[in-house]
Amino acid sequence: MPSGRIIKLPKGDQFVQEDFIGEQAMVLNAKGKGLVVLSCCAHRGIVNTVKHAQKMTGIEKVHAVIGGFHLTGAQPELIQKTIADIKAIRPDYIVPTHCTGYEAIGAFAREMPDQFILNTAGTRYIISA
Repeated sequence: MPSGRIIKLPKGDQFVQEDFIGEQAMVLNAKGKGLVVLSCCAHRGIVNTVKHAQKMTGIEKVHAVIGGFHLTGAQPELIQKTIADIKAIRPDYIVPTHCTGYEAIGAFAREMPDQFILNTAGTRYIISA
């Protein structure tokens, strides 16, 4: 899966390019609703993760995108591009968590208010037909 972004991470007193190859995510097909994509930390980009899930399953409809979007400390341009790309996918729900970052979570809440769900510790999601 191609990386949708290049960031530099601090390593000691130098910055090095992130080259995390692996990614962990879970994809479910909620009968009659579409895909539910559960991302751990989306190091390769949440949009890439969702598009890969669509390609892998052959299912275009996305019901929910839940998880870390790896946007903490990202430039505003990257946050806006990610939101625009997620809007184009048209999920029913968007639930950014931990490593999405405060700025990006706020931007998703403002720009996708009808789809946005604020995640908190202990929240339980029930996806049923």
